[in-house]
Amino acid sequence: MNFEAGIRLIFFLVLFGISNSLIMLRRYGYDIKKRKFLQHEKISKLYLKD
Repeated sequence: MNFEAGIRLIFFLVLFGISNSLIMLRRYGYDIKKRKFLQHEKISKLYLKD
């Protein structure tokens, strides 16, 4: 493997790692919002309005 191919491989791995981490962070944020919403629903069922 020559030098240029090695650089391309490293660049691809870095690019793939960054995109994967961004997707994971986005998913983590979505899960946090969902968990918060479900928690609010459970608490609202404990305290009835009437």
